[in-house]
Amino acid sequence: MILGDVLARHGISQATLAREMHLSPAAVSLLVRHNQYPRTIRRRDLRSMACAVLTKLRVPIEELTDLFLESESPPVGETEKLPALPAKATGPRSNAAPSGNPTPLERCIEMLLRKQTLSDAARRKFGIFRDPFEDPTEAREVYLSRDIRYVREALWQVAAGNTKFLALIGESGSGKSTLREDLEERLRLENRPVRLIQPYVLAMEDSDRKGQYLRSDHIAEAILHAVASGESPRRSPEARFRQVHEALIASSRIGVQHLLVIEEAHGLPIPTLKHLKRFLELKDGMRRLLSVLLIGQPELRDKLDERRASVREVAQRCQIVSLPPLDANLGEYLAHRFTAAGLDLAAVVEPAAIDALMQALTIRQRTGAGPNEIAVISLTHPLVANNLLTAAINQAATLGAPRVTAELVRAVREQMP
Repeated sequence: MILGDVLARHGISQATLAREMHLSPAAVSLLVRHNQYPRTIRRRDLRSMACAVLTKLRVPIEELTDLFLESESPPVGETEKLPALPAKATGPRSNAAPSGNPTPLERCIEMLLRKQTLSDAARRKFGIFRDPFEDPTEAREVYLSRDIRYVREALWQVAAGNTKFLALIGESGSGKSTLREDLEERLRLENRPVRLIQPYVLAMEDSDRKGQYLRSDHIAEAILHAVASGESPRRSPEARFRQVHEALIASSRIGVQHLLVIEEAHGLPIPTLKHLKRFLELKDGMRRLLSVLLIGQPELRDKLDERRASVREVAQRCQIVSLPPLDANLGEYLAHRFTAAGLDLAAVVEPAAIDALMQALTIRQRTGAGPNEIAVISLTHPLVANNLLTAAINQAATLGAPRVTAELVRAVREQMP
């Protein structure tokens, strides 16, 4: 299965996967090589556990989509693909998978559901002219729960220079980029003298083997471009950083605040993280010239762990705020998004369907052998909830249902690719 290809591609051993999933190495070997699932765990729960573990091990989300399909390449260490078990001669071939094996329609979608779009039939049936799940285009369209307001204010404080070093951490689809865009819009509307410095992070990874390596000189170039765009970076590192310091001083003396924003910061290499301390130490007398905002997924928290000697000095200076799942605020969030699009949520979705949506996006992951060693993981992040509800609305239109029901949400959750 493709799971074996993913493990080999990322250098993850079956033993490591078994340890993280609290399974025996033999069980994982049977799963990877022969598509044989353990009988003691439901297939859906096992796929959830595998996705959670591989995400923790920094396997990209897009590689988890077809994780449990058959691989076109032979298993590692074998020269050809194992033959399928012969079908019984007395019966026709069935589309159903044998017990313990997934069908091609079954996908690993626990950590992040595949993007869904409203069908034309759904738009016509429910009178949806503007997609309520599109990205907000105005500040008033951004949903603000108590937790999100706290995070929003934390971003404002780092932009104002009251906080010097902040890391915003959240799962993919939790709304981190939306809050960063909201910060930009708020600064513009209030006409605040804050210069945002945002290095391009396309294909950024924490090693040259995986992608582009964001170095401190790239950050220096981004600062110069934002603060003194007419100047060309000097060639030697010493001259270039002196140039950056002088440009920041000149800009600060006319009343400008500077905020360095790095998205996808979980992809920052450790040396660059360490160098951020040097940028934070740039001063004009006693006044610091630069604040830093890192935005990333939970792997960033691991990199900023004070127990890591290599980043301890940086980690001790960094305030970390987390963007949690919506959980009990899910219904309020959906109502807000529908209202922003000129729609009434109750006319499209039954109240019980919201509860079913929350249940469908809550998974239980076994953390040990004991009956009570189970962790509850909430996936009620905006993007994930949007995708599942979109699929349910499309299905309601297909079936001619007047509204999305709890039963329909549960059925769609089981069938989604």
